[in-house]
Amino acid sequence: MSVTMISMELLNAGKFKVSELMEDDLISIDGEVVTIVSIQDDATGDNYFIKYVNDFGEEEIAELNCDDEVSLFVFAE
Repeated sequence: MSVTMISMELLNAGKFKVSELMEDDLISIDGEVVTIVSIQDDATGDNYFIKYVNDFGEEEIAELNCDDEVSLFVFAE
């Protein structure tokens, strides 16, 4: 049985405000591309809490301000 490894290239789609992101988006946090699990804002709408998972399956939460921008990545076809 042979195993084939498929390499998927990621392209940087630009900078987006936190309010423009959705679950399952690929973003860069601390230089690492991660997948968004969920996004919640606080009662004021000024802060967002992004739960994400990295390539190792570890989940973490990042707190970002509504004015912050992050790099969004998409898979190249």
